[in-house]
Amino acid sequence: MNILFPFHPRFVHFPIALSLVGVAFVFAGLLLSARSTRGQGSRWTDYGRLSLVLGWLGVLAAIATGLIDQSRAPGDPQVTQAINQHITVGLGLLVALGLALYWPLRDKRVWAERRVAYLALLVVVVALVLLESWLGGKLVYQYGVGVR
Repeated sequence: MNILFPFHPRFVHFPIALSLVGVAFVFAGLLLSARSTRGQGSRWTDYGRLSLVLGWLGVLAAIATGLIDQSRAPGDPQVTQAINQHITVGLGLLVALGLALYWPLRDKRVWAERRVAYLALLVVVVALVLLESWLGGKLVYQYGVGVR
């Protein structure tokens, strides 16, 4: 059974990549749609939104596997504090990505009238992905969590 653990590292790379690629595609789509009258950017925006959906599902899987693996972490207070920060940022990322997916479904004017606010939300998503990745790296490389 120990060969299966830790689960979490097997699931974290896809949400990181899919979320960042999704944000890049949405930015490209909005930039292209602003410069073009033929609507060329909407295809890139659609690709970005699909990547964000897959990234959100990946974050959900990463959170679930992280909570499973958390029980095997050392009981050191510094490790516990870092894990709690990692969990908090992960849940924040789940909410921010969910909002980035839900907002355009709820409000079709987001692409025209609220573009800057939506792009700011995507910048927050990128910041949360980077912070979450840094905290995960800190757990592994500084505290040795999940390392045999």
